[in-house]
Amino acid sequence: MPNVVIIGAGHNGLTCAAYLARAGVGVTVVERRDIIGGACVTEELMPGYQCSTASLVTSLFRPEIAADLDLASHGLEFIPRNPSVVALFPDGRHLSLGSDEAACVAEIAKFSSADAEAYPAYGATMRRLARAIEPLLMNPLPGLGGNGADARGAGAVLKELLRSAAELPGDDLVLLLEAITGSAAGFLEHWFESDAIKVPLVIDGITGVNASPSMPGSAYLMLYHMTGGTEVGRPAWGQVRGGQGGITTALASVARAHGAVIRTNAPVAGITVTDGRATGVVLESGEQLTADAVVSAADPYRTFVGMLEESVLPTRFRRAMENRRFDGVAMKMHLALDRLPQVRGFPEGQGPQHNATLLIAPTLEYLEQAYADARAGRPSMNPHIECTIPSVLDPTVAPEGRHLMGIYLQYTPYQLVEGSWDDIRESYADRVLECMEEYLPGITESVVDRRVLTPVDLERRLGLTGGDLYHGAMTADQLFFLRPGEGASSHHTPVTGLYLCGSGTHPGGGVFGVPGRNGAQAVLTDISD
Repeated sequence: MPNVVIIGAGHNGLTCAAYLARAGVGVTVVERRDIIGGACVTEELMPGYQCSTASLVTSLFRPEIAADLDLASHGLEFIPRNPSVVALFPDGRHLSLGSDEAACVAEIAKFSSADAEAYPAYGATMRRLARAIEPLLMNPLPGLGGNGADARGAGAVLKELLRSAAELPGDDLVLLLEAITGSAAGFLEHWFESDAIKVPLVIDGITGVNASPSMPGSAYLMLYHMTGGTEVGRPAWGQVRGGQGGITTALASVARAHGAVIRTNAPVAGITVTDGRATGVVLESGEQLTADAVVSAADPYRTFVGMLEESVLPTRFRRAMENRRFDGVAMKMHLALDRLPQVRGFPEGQGPQHNATLLIAPTLEYLEQAYADARAGRPSMNPHIECTIPSVLDPTVAPEGRHLMGIYLQYTPYQLVEGSWDDIRESYADRVLECMEEYLPGITESVVDRRVLTPVDLERRLGLTGGDLYHGAMTADQLFFLRPGEGASSHHTPVTGLYLCGSGTHPGGGVFGVPGRNGAQAVLTDISD
């Protein structure tokens, strides 16, 4: 029976492990931390509060993976939210979006009757375009610039893609090209006039990436997120019972049930290579694990630059990995609250607004200015803020009578022009709460504890190079055949027997699971050959 070592027990590493173990492969997963989950993890960051450390909600995780691995029988439960997002505005108005089309149309009509009429058509168009790219995302891709069978495979896939694109209705073909290359703000101009609806939609094009709504390429991420569960015109961001770690706990349970061994507190010092082939790993303890293949769920920089001797990689490839963009711009805050927050514009007491993500980013110009601050090397004075209160739908994540709030915010550059994040972490968190007070009056005095994770903290804690949640920029030059780069295709690498299965490889980041599944597919194909 072949033996495989997988580096990293995040959701992609565990997905890969579960598929390989189910196929009868001997699997050992080594994880540097004392807990599994990677960035998709639940941790008690404050006494009694079960926090989703990095990711907060889910939409992209593929139902095919959940069904294939029977994750429900291993404890995975998704909790739908309706509404799923409530955009807040300084004048006390709000816009709620969820799964009910008529309710969404009525909400949008408060701001623009034309936009309300356009919303269902926009959603139908985005779902059609998402279906057009789904086959491209759901399978391993051969790389460009290879040779032999790999090069022929890339050519064949490109030709098939061009044929499929040519069969799209004319308007859809034009929109698909614009969605892949254009800006999120520009793309939305086709349908909408009001920022009230543009902002909740544009957010999915900029979340976690170093881009403003007006930057080319940001439209693609809106489309990318529509390949997951969707509502009328946007992703259906749901909640996992027990926090996001519920996904990785279930995946680990499946992998173990099929014989996989998962070792924590086992950081990898290096990948061993003999005669051009990966033969195992060396742990920082000095222990050596031999394997017929090694699969890394770590990001490409940590894998190729941090774990491999320079001499085993082609010079051009290693240089590309050294210079790969890791643009972390996001920060996380977790608040322990002694009461349910009051939301301006809503009646006092618990309401449907508390089920949703509360979005604070009233205009496109607001987002552009927030990005401009970060481009200058400063955290945004008025950041894009998303607040989720998971304890409303799942009281188990907080002590009785208390609530937990998770806050995602950007833009917070990894590299500051002055000082360090260790110097300003808490003072900037105070500024964030000041911004929230306008929309959630009394939020500051309701905080009894908090945990603040800057981009630097995300790197230190979770191993995310540059604090980049996607394991590398999701830009046109780092997508599809070019992810993670020339010479690493279909999850293969320049080193025989070394594979990638993390978010830094095709099709990309987010709690998706597809890179892990596709990585396992690449390994199994080679084993069967």
